[in-house]
Amino acid sequence: MSTIVYGNILSTRTQRVLLLLEELRIKYELHTLHFEKGEHQNTKDPEYVKERHPFAKVPAFQDADVNIFESRAICRYLVNRYPSELSPPTGDNKALALFEQAASVEASYFESAVEKLAFELIFKKALGIGETDEATVNQQRAQLSKVLDYYENTLSQQDYLAGKTYSLIDLFHVPWIGFIQHRLQLSNEIDSRKNVKAWWNRVNQRTATKTVLAKLTQH
Repeated sequence: MSTIVYGNILSTRTQRVLLLLEELRIKYELHTLHFEKGEHQNTKDPEYVKERHPFAKVPAFQDADVNIFESRAICRYLVNRYPSELSPPTGDNKALALFEQAASVEASYFESAVEKLAFELIFKKALGIGETDEATVNQQRAQLSKVLDYYENTLSQQDYLAGKTYSLIDLFHVPWIGFIQHRLQLSNEIDSRKNVKAWWNRVNQRTATKTVLAKLTQH
């Protein structure tokens, strides 16, 4: 098998790539890197850093002679190689601009807020590097609410975040929405917004989403 993902199912960014591979029905091998053993870090596995990911993160990806790191770059590669409804629109400059706008919102505002909340509420203590900074938590919860309010308005006019159909932009959100609900215990942020909740219910019904979430629950 030539398509290999180097990562860990517990990683939201690894999940992002697996979701897309499942959507595209591409056979792949998940080469699990065990975080607790430091298998992704230079001190434990210098070959991984040298050959796969120079910043010692996950995921990394191999497709025959193509080697890529960073989850969004991997996903962009895949939708370009295997065009589908998930791919950025072509032949319509306005649709493409709105797609890229939605992509920027996800990366710059949505994930940024959730990642900082995860660090303060979970990983900071787990890593033994300090106590939760409540001011930062309040600031990032406000930022997350602002983004979800924006999504609520967007989804009042269309079924998905970048238009009428499910796309790469919606998929990018899936791992972190699950994290918001099950790890951060902030389900109300989703459930209290009618259109966001309806969108999430639609996304959850997709076979690829169910498949990856089922794999996640096994760990």
